[in-house]
Amino acid sequence: MGVMLDAPWNGVVFAPPTPIDIATIEDAIVTQLRSQISSIEITHYPDRPETWRMTHRVGAALVMYKGAEYGELLDTAAIIQERKLEFEVSAMMRDLGWAVGGDAAGPSPGAYSIIEGIRAALTGFQVPGCRKIYPVREKFIKRDKQGGVWTYSSTFALSTVAVEGSPTENFPLFIKGNALEESGQTTVTVGASAYTFNSNGQVQLLQGNVFAVSVTGVGGAALIQGTDFSIDRANGIVIAIPGGAITAGETVQIAYSYAEEAVATAGQTEPTN
Repeated sequence: MGVMLDAPWNGVVFAPPTPIDIATIEDAIVTQLRSQISSIEITHYPDRPETWRMTHRVGAALVMYKGAEYGELLDTAAIIQERKLEFEVSAMMRDLGWAVGGDAAGPSPGAYSIIEGIRAALTGFQVPGCRKIYPVREKFIKRDKQGGVWTYSSTFALSTVAVEGSPTENFPLFIKGNALEESGQTTVTVGASAYTFNSNGQVQLLQGNVFAVSVTGVGGAALIQGTDFSIDRANGIVIAIPGGAITAGETVQIAYSYAEEAVATAGQTEPTN
């Protein structure tokens, strides 16, 4: 009896945590086998193997993820490990490949030739983000007497890297950037002029990217950078240091040099000088 849905169901979209998840790798293996072997059915291992029946007249190869081993930690600041994954390819063939006392039986390929074809198709095959695939083991599983099917298992492995998830950093959006010329190629010197410190104890000079700043106080006394004042070189601001010889509202003589600067702000197509 069928199931009636309340509304049409269009499926869901699965977004793996990494671009080299198990399903992606297995799908690449199935695609590679299909591109190299066309004489049998090649598909993923069925979700319900007890109800699956081989209908291909020659045989089938089923691909299934077997498990993984993780190596030692490779970093002290983050969880980074080698991850070795194994996949099993079960070859289910109606013919073993040999007639009793004779050569290979019939026009159809047997289990032996398909095992070799699977090995050749996957050995050295590389899934993006992983090392090349290599064979690990092959073994006989069973022969279904009722259906006359021979089953062999081939195990392959590949290695990739397992890395802990990295949260998105909440960095502020770019607003403004200054590129300062510091080689002296565009230096301009400005002679001493009178400036008055505002109520915050600051003087805004006419240019940014300043250097060689000298400040002279009342009576011609030279004030000392680092003791009496500090400088915001990029923005061209002279700042009185609390406890120094400069007081808010005081007028001083300031001489300095400056060089070119390029300013880029959000939304600009080209920086301005």
